[in-house]
Amino acid sequence: MWDYLAFRVPVFFVFGLIFGSFSNALIFRIPSKEYSIVRPRRSFCPHCKHELSWKDNLPVISYLVLKGKCRYCGNPISARYPTVELLTAGLYALNASLFSLSGAISLSVLSTGLIVSSFIDLEHYMIPDLGVILVGVGAFAWSIFEDRFPLNLLYALLVTGAMVAFFLIANLVRKDSFGFGDVELLAVLSLATGVVGSLYTIMIASFAALIVYAIKAAAEGKRFDRRAQLPFGPFIAIGGYSTIIFLDFIEALYRV
Repeated sequence: MWDYLAFRVPVFFVFGLIFGSFSNALIFRIPSKEYSIVRPRRSFCPHCKHELSWKDNLPVISYLVLKGKCRYCGNPISARYPTVELLTAGLYALNASLFSLSGAISLSVLSTGLIVSSFIDLEHYMIPDLGVILVGVGAFAWSIFEDRFPLNLLYALLVTGAMVAFFLIANLVRKDSFGFGDVELLAVLSLATGVVGSLYTIMIASFAALIVYAIKAAAEGKRFDRRAQLPFGPFIAIGGYSTIIFLDFIEALYRV
């Protein structure tokens, strides 16, 4: 039954909506000093603190029904909530369409970790340990199911060593020029991408970051500033996920 894409893809999409909703809770709670992942147990409005009922927590649907506003206080609900839910659902569906059931589940765990890490980094300039763990677990499982283990484990050790060395040198040249969370994220992604894939991840991430910064600077009428800070986690996520999707094609370019 799971071999039929017409069945598997919609199921993964629905699960993506559900886990996207949970990811939103993680994105809000992990950086918070006031709340934890498990407390309070129920979701609530960040403005009026009113506990939300089940009908207020339906992924995407509740946002549309409530017209993007809290039912109780009328304050706007961040567009991040339906964005994360739809993005997660879309990636889950894509994973299901491209890989076997086990590979799709593994890559969906990885995708969740990338989304949580990216949105927290965008807002707080930090990559959470839980996001790195989810990416690592997903990448490790994916490498096993895609017959890339144990070679990718050796590759990951090489990539990690190289990234730690780069981190130390970069921060000697200019303090806080490169975050250690970025190193951790690239390291766990290398469990899936290997050495060549890691180079592509960094290349895609760097080009994407440069393009986004150039557009942002132009829109704000600012000159190019080499010291400007930009959260790199989301671009690593884009580079890493894209590389995994096209990894067979990338590796084929280097086969003799």
